[in-house]
Order: sequence, then structure tokens, then C-alpha cells
Amino acid sequence: MIEDAIEGLKKELESYGEWNQGAIAKMVADTGFHCKRCGKCCKNAWGDNTVSVFPGEVRAIVRATGMEWLEVARPMESCDADESGEYHTFEWALQKQKNGDCKFLKNGACTIYEVRPLICRTYPMRLESGCLELYECDGLGFGPVPAEEAESIAETLHERQVRETGETIMLLERFKPFHPSTRDHSGDKVYVVHDSEGSRRVLARADGGFSFL
Repeated sequence: MIEDAIEGLKKELESYGEWNQGAIAKMVADTGFHCKRCGKCCKNAWGDNTVSVFPGEVRAIVRATGMEWLEVARPMESCDADESGEYHTFEWALQKQKNGDCKFLKNGACTIYEVRPLICRTYPMRLESGCLELYECDGLGFGPVPAEEAESIAETLHERQVRETGETIMLLERFKPFHPSTRDHSGDKVYVVHDSEGSRRVLARADGGFSFL
């Protein structure tokens, strides 16, 4: 039941206040992480570089760049179709260039660095139930992270966990279930994107373009 899931997430969110930030900072320091500014995490050639973004993060990038929403983000791909043939997804993802690299990677640098999403700010780390998880990165294992930097990263990791859980709660509170179908659809697709602000319908054209419906 959605109501049970919401209550469980709310209790989980409350528990985050009990996490030991000092212990998290110590785990961060022990990773030996020092960003090499190589940009591999933004490039398609080095693996999955998909970046999920919250609505508020999309808006921040829109304000900073002057771009439109669908120039910044697209519906996360999904195979969950309903009886009318529309596809349902629960996330937005940053747009990519034709070669698969992040749209905002130019000349090896991030052009939205000051407003980059939390997933980018915390890579290659994330918290799971207060434990630190690491992803593959050339910047790991280069000696202790300075205490002040480790504390800052720990705070951002905590912020990301709180934000992710809060966004999920708001999404579920607004979510209207649909009847799934195995219907296949080729060519243009209509996505229904469910997020913390409600639902939006987006036409994903076969030529790679997107538009709101």
C-alpha cells in the first residue's frame, strides 16, 4: 500500500537526524578521494553517466542557463506502459549530447558547476542507511581527505539522502496509480513523469526531441 510506504519513509526520514555526522566524515576521509577533474563520470565512453535530477534542481539550472525545462532534462526512460500506451516514469534525467556525454560537459569542464545536481556533488559516494557506498572512480585512494573537506562532503551526502527521501514521499502523496499493460509502442512516445510536484506528460519524438503535452 502506498500509505504504508509513505509512513515507512517518514520514519526513515526522522532517523536521519540521529546519524553521526562525524562518523560519516571519517568514512569520507578514509576513501582518500581527490577529484582529478578528468570528467570521466560525465562521459558516455566510461559507463552509465545518467544523472537523475529533482524538479528543484532542474529549475536552478533553468535559472542559471536561461534554457527551457526540456532543454535541461528529459524523462528517465521506462518500459512501464499503461493501457493507453503511455509510459510512466518517476525521474527526470539531465539531457545528453549526441555522443552520449552530459549536455553540460564542454571542453572537459562542467558548465553548470555551481548549480550541479546533488548526485554530481557527491559522486563517487552515496549514503545507504548511514553507510557509505562508493562507485568506481579514478580519484579514490589518494590519501586522507582533509577534515574540513570531508565534513563538507558528509553534509552534502546527508542533504542528498534527506532530499531523496523527502522527494519520494511527496511523489507518493501525489501519485495516481495506473493500470499496466504489455502494449509495445514504437516511434513517438508519450511519457507521464511522476515527481514531487505531480505529473507531467511529455512527448518523446522519434527524432530525439521532447515537448510538453
